[in-house]
Amino acid sequence: MPRFKCSLLADRLKSEIELGVRAPGQQIPAEEELAIRYSISRNTVRQAIGLLVEEGFLVKVQGSGTYVAERAVQAPRPSVPAASKSIGVVLPRCTAYIYPEVLMGISESLFEHEYTMVYRITSNRIAKERQILTELLSTNLAGLIIEPTRSAWPLLNEDLYRRIEERMPCILTHAVLPGFRFPTIGVSDVDGVALVIDHFVANGHKRIAGIFKSDEQTGTGRFKGYGVGLARNNLAMDENAVLWFMDEDFDSLFTDQNAHRVFSALDGCTAVFCHNDEVVSRLYPFLERHNRRIPDDISIAGFDDSFNRHDMKPLTTIENPKSILGKKAVEALLALIANPEADVSMRFPPKLIFRDTVKNLRS
Repeated sequence: MPRFKCSLLADRLKSEIELGVRAPGQQIPAEEELAIRYSISRNTVRQAIGLLVEEGFLVKVQGSGTYVAERAVQAPRPSVPAASKSIGVVLPRCTAYIYPEVLMGISESLFEHEYTMVYRITSNRIAKERQILTELLSTNLAGLIIEPTRSAWPLLNEDLYRRIEERMPCILTHAVLPGFRFPTIGVSDVDGVALVIDHFVANGHKRIAGIFKSDEQTGTGRFKGYGVGLARNNLAMDENAVLWFMDEDFDSLFTDQNAHRVFSALDGCTAVFCHNDEVVSRLYPFLERHNRRIPDDISIAGFDDSFNRHDMKPLTTIENPKSILGKKAVEALLALIANPEADVSMRFPPKLIFRDTVKNLRS
């Protein structure tokens, strides 16, 4: 068992290095800290670190500690374990926004259950997803955790998902594939955004804009929540106040060249819901550059509770339990492996976090 624990810890640290969670030159935690964190002996930690030093992922500095090697990110990808105690994880991204925390939750839970992880990143590209799913279907995996690429679009890789459905247990995150039996784990997008609209209205806002991502089910689900919230507060939907974007145009969405499009959607509105906090992180400075103060001139709210810029006001948002979501996805998959008929789908109930970006117009 100690040797197996050693391999699991080595795989986890290696994954963190390849994902960029631990950068070249960064010091890793001390042996004692790692031993406490993962409930293993210091000797087992020492063996795992020794393996990664031998493979060139880590380097020891006498009297200072152990560091990620400068060339570690260029090290070859570890081979896929042949044992069935291995889970495949396929995500659109790994280093941006909520994904590092989701992935860390998955990794920690797999470690606790003595499974290893084979991870792949699609970069939200359908062709790359096809390549990855084809590869993983030829691998001896116990199961898969997948966030489908472009989940709001027609399913162009349907044939591969059918093969997965036939061959191995699979859990989806942040998406549902109609016509498939895959259980799903996620946050209730519709209910969450409806809560935000309720909060805006309770504070006297009646003209509310929305910004949504059109190529993901989280975007279309949150748009539906926007409509539900408006309807139950007897407010009419104004499609001119809705701004849509995709991956390809996100970087240019809040540039001065695109200002007319943004302000056309915000025209006459006192509040705006943003698809997620990453959108807020771009919209906030854009508005301030154009002399729109938050929340005095316009109130703003997001989704995911991942807004941590020190130069901006604390954001009103919907909580996304990112690390917990990753752990629950693993627990659901393991339950599905044990019982293929188990009902393991889960929707986290939305929790609205009240902060400083919504102005009370009634006071």
